[in-house]
Formats: sequence, structure tokens, C-alpha cells
Amino acid sequence: MSSPRSEYSDAAFDFDASSIVYRPMNTRDMTQVEALHNELVKQRLPPMFLHQSLYHPHRRTVVAEYSTKTGKSFLVGFASAHVTTKPDWPAVLEPEVDLLTLGVRAEYRHHHIAENLIKTVTASLINTCRFKAGEQGPSSTLIFGADMRTGHSSNEDCLGKRTRNSRGPCLGRGAMRLASLPLLRDDVITFLMRELQSEKE
Repeated sequence: MSSPRSEYSDAAFDFDASSIVYRPMNTRDMTQVEALHNELVKQRLPPMFLHQSLYHPHRRTVVAEYSTKTGKSFLVGFASAHVTTKPDWPAVLEPEVDLLTLGVRAEYRHHHIAENLIKTVTASLINTCRFKAGEQGPSSTLIFGADMRTGHSSNEDCLGKRTRNSRGPCLGRGAMRLASLPLLRDDVITFLMRELQSEKE
């Protein structure tokens, strides 16, 4: 028998992952994203963190929104990332994307939601930078950084990376890992999801 872990658990019994909508966070989402982060990570976000995602061109937060059959919509996950640009980017250097935070409600994990959040936020940032640079087409490579901090007091509360100057989200228990590799974009996602999964085992 399932043991509900939040007020949203009842929607997961007939959960259809294909109905998840991945989109940029808007101002109406901020309160819910902040509450979800606090629930999963047991820590408040810095005051300006989400505001920067709305207005800073190199930072983005995307959300995973689920609509039930009754028409009720709520967020089941989020991801924030930052892209670093150089004067000669992207003609010479690969884009550098840092995953800042990533979280998925426990009831909705194992449905590739975290993977899709990472893909969405990464593609959004890179496409924005390429548009500003006047280039067309997708970027095939990037440098992707993600700190996976483990040993959180609440096991498997959250997935993600913590910022360099603060304590942050984690997955499972174990040692800290750092992934910062120049790889094909799909390979980056595969690598990160494998590392996150290995922390759970």
C-alpha cells in the first residue's frame, strides 16, 4: 500500500508522465517553487535567486507542471541553471552550463522528469545565447558542471547541485562528486542521470 508523502500524492496513483509540461518559471510560480525547494531541501533559497532566473539573461529556472483529470495544476519539479559566456563564445569555446538546483517530488520520480528538466533548462539557456550571437541551429557540445552533494539528513530529499557558497540539495548518501566535462549534450544528460542514480543505490 502506498504511503502518501505530501498533499499531492493522490494524483500520482494514475499519473501519466506524458502529461507533464516543461516550461520556464513565471512570477506566479515563484511561491510554489520556493515552497517546493524548502520541502525537498529543508533550506531556503537566497532572496534574489528566483528573481534572477526571471530577469538575468544567463540564468533560467524551468518547472515541471502536472494537470490532474480534475483540472488542478501544480508543480512536481524544478531546475535552475546558469550559462557562462565568453567574448568569443560560441565560435571557439563550448558553452559552460552550471546546474544550480534540481528537485522532483518523491512521488513523481523514476519517470525521467529530472532528466527532462535538465534537458529543457540547458537547451533554453544555450538557445538564448546562440540567438544573441546571431547563430542558427543547436549546439552539439557544452561544458556541464553539477556538484552532487550527499549525506543530507533526510535521505533522498532532493536531486541537484548546491551553489558554491551555500549548503544545498543532494541525493542519497556518500561522497561529493563533481561533473564538469566537455561532452556531447546527450552524453552529459546520460552521465549526470547515471551519477544521480548511483548515489541512490
